[in-house]
Amino acid sequence: MPMGCADIQLRNNHVNEYPPMRLSTSNKGWHSHWFYVKNDAAAPLPEFTGCLIEEALESWRRWGVPEKDKKKIEDHLATIRILKERGVKGSGIIGTYHTRRVAPLMSRMLPLYLMAPGVSLEGTTLVEGVLPPSEVAQRIKEVMEPLKDGVGVILDFVYPVPGHPPMRLEPGYIDFISSLSPCLFFN
Repeated sequence: MPMGCADIQLRNNHVNEYPPMRLSTSNKGWHSHWFYVKNDAAAPLPEFTGCLIEEALESWRRWGVPEKDKKKIEDHLATIRILKERGVKGSGIIGTYHTRRVAPLMSRMLPLYLMAPGVSLEGTTLVEGVLPPSEVAQRIKEVMEPLKDGVGVILDFVYPVPGHPPMRLEPGYIDFISSLSPCLFFN
């Protein structure tokens, strides 16, 4: 089975537009959670060259969102801004992935927002069954920087995240739709 890895990095001029999410910078203890996989001949990894790219190529600077898609991106950023104002936090998003048992880099039959009770999750999750909120909170704690209160005391992560709006398909979620005029609907 081919396996891979991905990393998402926000452009500096958009970092503040997304929900706050300070991921852990320490990989302490990683070796107890990872394993090695043989390089699959059907989908081989490129050979290690030892080369280090120290500066982006000029052609990389020309890449970006095609003009025809820029309006869609602006609409998505406006939606994210509204959700952020309503309390969406990175820890709540990470918690939802764990609650719904989604492996972020796997190919899925269903998008996250269609994963609801009673729907077949075959081909979407690796494991079925509900994780207790304490386990979800522990998993959030493992990937995020510690939370501190106003005087520097480290706080525990809790799940569900207090004040976090419901995610799609949970009662009271916010549904954004596209139409000729901007609309915001609540379920």
